[in-house]
Amino acid sequence: MRPPHPPSAPSPPAKNRGGRRTLDEKAWQEVQADRESPKHYKTLALFGGGFAAICLLFASVVVAQTVRLTPADPVADRLVAEALRSAPEVAEARAAIEAAKRRIEPARTLPDPSASFVYQNDGRSLSLGKAEGTFIGLMLSQPLPWPGKLTLAGKAIASEAREIEAGTLNRAGLTIEARIRNAWYDLVLARALDRLIEERRTTAQQIESTARDRYVAGLAVQQDVLRAQIELARIDELKATQRAVIAGRLAEINGLLGRTQDAALDAPDELPPVVPIPAAADVVSSALARSPEAAAARQGIETGRLRVALAKKNFLPDFVVSGGSMYRGNFAMGPMWQVGVGVSLPVWANKRQQNQLAEMQARVAGQTSETDVIQRDLEQRTRERLAQLEAANEVAMLYRDKIAPLDQLSYESALSSYQNGKVPFITVFDAVNALYSDRASYLGRLAEAAKWRVAIDEASLQTTSMGSAPSMPSGGGASASAMSSQSPAPASSSKTSMR
Repeated sequence: MRPPHPPSAPSPPAKNRGGRRTLDEKAWQEVQADRESPKHYKTLALFGGGFAAICLLFASVVVAQTVRLTPADPVADRLVAEALRSAPEVAEARAAIEAAKRRIEPARTLPDPSASFVYQNDGRSLSLGKAEGTFIGLMLSQPLPWPGKLTLAGKAIASEAREIEAGTLNRAGLTIEARIRNAWYDLVLARALDRLIEERRTTAQQIESTARDRYVAGLAVQQDVLRAQIELARIDELKATQRAVIAGRLAEINGLLGRTQDAALDAPDELPPVVPIPAAADVVSSALARSPEAAAARQGIETGRLRVALAKKNFLPDFVVSGGSMYRGNFAMGPMWQVGVGVSLPVWANKRQQNQLAEMQARVAGQTSETDVIQRDLEQRTRERLAQLEAANEVAMLYRDKIAPLDQLSYESALSSYQNGKVPFITVFDAVNALYSDRASYLGRLAEAAKWRVAIDEASLQTTSMGSAPSMPSGGGASASAMSSQSPAPASSSKTSMR
């Protein structure tokens, strides 16, 4: 059977000057014959269907490839997977989904039948077996909703279960992943700062050796040597404090994983480097596609539409079928039975069904507006986090490319000038303090940028706050505790309210 609008045939070969067709006429006629055959249209249909399937597959692949800013880390990925398997929040969400799914089958099951015993007496005195109108019977009745009501009720409950899965479960997963990755970056930062303290110890030892040599040669005072030795002692203090910070970060991750607090954990030596940021529109689109709240709101609209369809069905009557058998006292009178069909009369539809329908329609309208609000707020939060990520990247590159190299040159120049007696000893310490303080700030900015990428991938509707970057103080006391402060995890809570 040909399609209603077959493709237009190609034009026949033009005639030459003698009125004859060219040598391609035979080939053209063969093409025409092939086009007229049913096999040709079947081939076109198969090709068109295959092409459409390929297009749909390609579109699904493109949609699935959302932008993810958090860099791949095998160890962190393994920790996230372990946390998701053991997290009580995930178990709670799965239990809620299981509870919702258990409501599907009861919603689409017929109401329970009812049984009743009946006794009918003919006359003032008991006349069972004596009068034909006297009997005792068993009646059974079964309510039958209008066709389609139970199916719609089951679909609505199933949609509610998918709503919980899209919202509560996925939000719990993203929140746990963000907590694990932020704690992971805190651990990596703490260990990077610990290595930086060791480098500062080496530098302080070199300065102490230079001061001692100058003191022995009579070119420096003893105060310079004592000051260098005090600095070495304060570095030991920083080292001890930093070991406590590392132990705390390990305990935090192990606690999230349900492990013992002192379980060993390997961390990479370097924080994630500065990488280019994708286009803002792509990041926002990916956040909207990943957002559990947006997915739950969209599923909530589908649930509301099913509820509206069910409310419309409620305008139609329900039925009751019944039947029973009666015993009249003896079998000589013969059997007696009864069957019946009843129907409900929706006479109060204006007060009951109409208001129920209006309620469901209002809920759909509210859910649609909530979806718009979620999209607006999430886009705003994502763009705010993108701006913070860009700022952190820019500052980190500033430290890496300009400030830290200049600090190194300043330190080398100060040390050389001190060796030549051109500057006092305090100038060397000022240069050293600036060098390692700025290097610590650079590491803090890298950790901050990594956490902003995690916050963007988390796609939370809550605001995200980030602590200040750590710094390298010049000595002990109160300053030592400031050095050990890490960039804390973003303060954001992600909770999804399900109806």
